[in-house]
Amino acid sequence: MTSPGTVTFGLLLPSREMAMYPPHDGDPRRLVAWAVRAEDLGFDAAWIGDSLLAKPRAEPLSVLAAIAAATERIDLGTAVLLASMRSAEQLAQQAATVDALSGGRLILGVGAGPPGAEVNADFDLVGADYGRRGARMMEIVHRARELWRAEGTLAQQRLQPVCVSEGGPRLWLGGSGPRGLERAGQHFDGWFPTAPAVDAFADQLATVRSHATEAGRDPASITAAAYLTVNIDEPETAAAEVAEHAMLYYGVEIEVLRRIMGTKSGTADDIAAWLQSYIDAGCEHICIRLASPDVDAQLDRVTELLADLRPSAQTTPD
Repeated sequence: MTSPGTVTFGLLLPSREMAMYPPHDGDPRRLVAWAVRAEDLGFDAAWIGDSLLAKPRAEPLSVLAAIAAATERIDLGTAVLLASMRSAEQLAQQAATVDALSGGRLILGVGAGPPGAEVNADFDLVGADYGRRGARMMEIVHRARELWRAEGTLAQQRLQPVCVSEGGPRLWLGGSGPRGLERAGQHFDGWFPTAPAVDAFADQLATVRSHATEAGRDPASITAAAYLTVNIDEPETAAAEVAEHAMLYYGVEIEVLRRIMGTKSGTADDIAAWLQSYIDAGCEHICIRLASPDVDAQLDRVTELLADLRPSAQTTPD
């Protein structure tokens, strides 16, 4: 949880983009290098997505284990992990291992999984119940916490390795449907939507905090985050790259994507004002996805922008 009035920034590592753009180099060691660079540039977290064949990419917890050994400061997170495609016991052990390797820097972002035939096929591939993915996700979350805390049926046993984070890694929930907002307020340490519009984000955050209060929790204990997609360039160039990214990543037109995911293209001033609107609405952590084949150029531009949004941030030249 950040202090009142502060905001932290994370970089979504381009694990999916590595398979989308030529030359189709899927070497996951490049993701580790980008995470190291993000830490050097002053980012607060490195995030990575999750998918099997629906959107092929490297397995996220394996990559985060490598990043844990190569970095010292930044948080390491999944944005987001489809928990209900996994065994609760194996997931708990994997997450505990990454938490231990990183010295307690893991944030386990989880989600039920979006609707769609490709995601349904991934669930079938691993023998998971797509129809119960939301309920199953919550069963796995509760079971993992029991394992991390050696509670319930495992009170006399202890999962190895023991998490550095007391009680287990931080758990954030991705999702903005009514059930997701309720679950975030009742059970999670952070709320992590794709935030299509700032007004909707503000309204949904109020709902999350209301559910937390009703559950007897301190609403301020839930980190308010947002997963936002940007491209900083001349407006015409930026708009074209964002449109291409939407089609390659999701197979939809950019106008369709903007209705469900926070996406912005334009000059640095345009992007800064847009990000600032989320901060003003109460966002405490922004995970930035770079919608471009040129990750390094975009990363340089975003880093300059963040220095203005967060004047106290210390960045180190690359």
